[in-house]
Amino acid sequence: MRIEDLSVNERILIHLRDFGTDPASGGAQFGQTQEGIAEAIGIRINHVPRATNALLGNAYIGEALVHVGGLKRKRKAFFLTIQGMKMADGLITKLKGQKVQFRASSGQESAMPLQDILFRARGFTASGLILMHFRDGIILESSLAGGKEPQYLSTMPDVHEDGSFVDRGAESGFIIDRISSGGSLVVISGIKGIGKTQLVLHALRALEGRRNIFWYTLHEWDTARSLLEQMAENHVRLGRNELRKHLRQTKDTDIGSASASLVRDLQESESVIVLDNIFDLKRELMQLIYMICDRSRELKNATVLLITRDRQSLAPTPCLGTMGPNDLVLGGLDRDSSFELLGTMGMEPEDMERVFAMTQGHPLALKLVNSDEIMALIDTKGLTKEEMWVVRCLKAFDAIFE
Repeated sequence: MRIEDLSVNERILIHLRDFGTDPASGGAQFGQTQEGIAEAIGIRINHVPRATNALLGNAYIGEALVHVGGLKRKRKAFFLTIQGMKMADGLITKLKGQKVQFRASSGQESAMPLQDILFRARGFTASGLILMHFRDGIILESSLAGGKEPQYLSTMPDVHEDGSFVDRGAESGFIIDRISSGGSLVVISGIKGIGKTQLVLHALRALEGRRNIFWYTLHEWDTARSLLEQMAENHVRLGRNELRKHLRQTKDTDIGSASASLVRDLQESESVIVLDNIFDLKRELMQLIYMICDRSRELKNATVLLITRDRQSLAPTPCLGTMGPNDLVLGGLDRDSSFELLGTMGMEPEDMERVFAMTQGHPLALKLVNSDEIMALIDTKGLTKEEMWVVRCLKAFDAIFE
């Protein structure tokens, strides 16, 4: 048996194991009500009666109308029978030996037997740890201590730098400033190959260790559900599980409710969510992105950063219908930066001038124009030097936009 395979009824039995068996004598706690059970085991409240009715029918639980701490009116509360306690204890015993994902305060993650975590989790019961892992997919040491998770996370791609990156100081500064000053939505746009992704990667490296950075490179086959699942997985690692709970409650993707849950996870999280390659995506996924953009206005101390080559595709969402102060349209490198890049390739100053004029500083074109791959495509016989560079630049742009 695995924690991940627990049924709703089994989760209820495990949850109720931490409560008394006679609420009529001394009252009950909120966790014994339908609302408390739904919250604890991660289901909707309207799904609780079906499960409790089945457990009542099997005599695993009983019910009573009693006073519940903190509530004025009496509520229906549930408790384990002797038979139910035996069933719950049997489940817990089987699960104690399971290895679960555990994240120490240092940030290191490992698979650890639940009983070992229980030994170091003073004040926590086995039932509580089992349900914590079921809801979140991980147990955080910081949650056991009641403290704040100090370690910042990053899922930025590990890109090998070939030494040819030219630092765009002003543009990098723009990104860092917008995030640091509380900008909840930042958009970086520009034509294919202009260096958008490399720029954002370079800028955000300066924020690693000071912000949680979650990077998602989107593809034409991605769906709204697949993106939400990835987002939920990362936020669980921060001890935030609103989106995870929402997704577990339904197989249908309600982008309105899902985006609201995402914003609750993001709120005050010191996180930057990067959505890269917003181009030619499925309609439902674009609708989710529009909704995230609209709701981002509610965010505090969190930022959504979009990277797109088609700024116009974001126009349908009201908050992005027009360019704003958090928009950056990335152009080519300036003359000095272009010469710096071309200089790393051993190009003569006279040729640099020609290439810069024809490429307008497009970074990828500058790299390709002097590559062996482009030279292999050109028959230079009968061409003047000027004509050769024209053809090389044309071939470079062909390779970029094909």
